[in-house]
Order: sequence, then structure tokens, then C-alpha cells
Amino acid sequence: MKYAQETGTAKGSFERFAVQDEIVLTALQLGGIGPADEVRIAIEVGWDNSGAWDMGELEIMLRKDSPAGEIVEWSLESCFASALTKLQYKTVGGHRTQIYYLTVRSPQGRAVICGPYWLRGGVRRTS
Repeated sequence: MKYAQETGTAKGSFERFAVQDEIVLTALQLGGIGPADEVRIAIEVGWDNSGAWDMGELEIMLRKDSPAGEIVEWSLESCFASALTKLQYKTVGGHRTQIYYLTVRSPQGRAVICGPYWLRGGVRRTS
């Protein structure tokens, strides 16, 4: 592994907040990426049903290059009470420096972010 880093926050370190429109939770910049290097991103989001519906619903997106950039990982999650969603993304090479944005939305207000939420990234030399 060339290096690893993380950004985000632990559960209980912030006030819970409702989600409706898409918002950025955190971002991660990875540099020194070679053409054959493997980039791995681990996503973690803790959230609750807002109580407005029987089922909570949350879209989790990993965007590249900007908060409105290309979606490289997407998941639609649902829960009755609360959930801790974990996702993985992997790619090889690309730009020498890459920025990833963890965004979420719940168009009908069916989710409350309670934490934790993390982006953990690593660059691994494959050659």
C-alpha cells in the first residue's frame, strides 16, 4: 500500500440532521496515483428512518472530481429504523490526483444522518 487516509466523523460528534436535497457529507483527495495503481474507497454512512414513512430511504453516491461530478458508485438503501451502510469502490489509474465526494439525498425526506460517516481511501502500487 502506498498510503491510506480517511475523512469523516464519528457518531455522536454532531447533531443529527434530516436529508432531502443532495448534500456533500465529506470529500477525500488522493494524490500520487500512477497509471497502474489501484485506488480503493470504503464508504460508511450511519442513518435513521425519519419517521415520516414506514420505511426510511437514502441514496448514497460517490462522485468524482466535483460535488456535481460523475457518479462512480451509487446505492439506494432502505431501513425500518436505522442502518449502517457500507460500500466499496475500486478503480485503476486515472488522473495523478483524484478527489471523491460522498453525497446523500432522500427526495421525500425519509432519512436522518446520525453517523458515523466516513470515506476511507487508499492507493496501492500494483506493478
